[in-house]
Amino acid sequence: MEVINSDDTPNRSVSELGLDELRGWIIDRIYQIETSIDRIICEYYKPNQKKEFEKIILNSSIISLGGKVKILANISAFDKKVISKIQKIISIRNAFAHLPTFRSVIINGDKDLMKKFNVTEITESLKMEVMNSSGQLKTKDLSELRSEFYNLNQEIREYLLDYTKKR
Repeated sequence: MEVINSDDTPNRSVSELGLDELRGWIIDRIYQIETSIDRIICEYYKPNQKKEFEKIILNSSIISLGGKVKILANISAFDKKVISKIQKIISIRNAFAHLPTFRSVIINGDKDLMKKFNVTEITESLKMEVMNSSGQLKTKDLSELRSEFYNLNQEIREYLLDYTKKR
């Protein structure tokens, strides 16, 4: 199996990547973000037993990623705009992890003088129905979600790296 390079992911179509490969890449990137968040929380609270704190208290079975983000939101030096970006990227990850996809086909064409329909273009894409924060279902193109995830991932990772370096 080919390893997905994060630099070329936005340039490859969903069908080229494969849905399973894309889902795995997204889950891996969230795991990396969560690991960085664990380190930031650990550095902020400076527990006496750091390894145990990370392995037990910050274990995903005890504190979910959403709970960890709430802890970050209470660290005054942490940018609240990044909190919103993390919440959005988690929402996209949840969609890829839990929602079914469906194929959408758009057929464009025109009618000739004999009223016969002539197909000029057929466009196929993978879509998913995602619930927004207002509880409304919205149909989203997987390519758009992938691009949004990629951009948020880059921004969040840069911020987390800079934040960690400054501490």
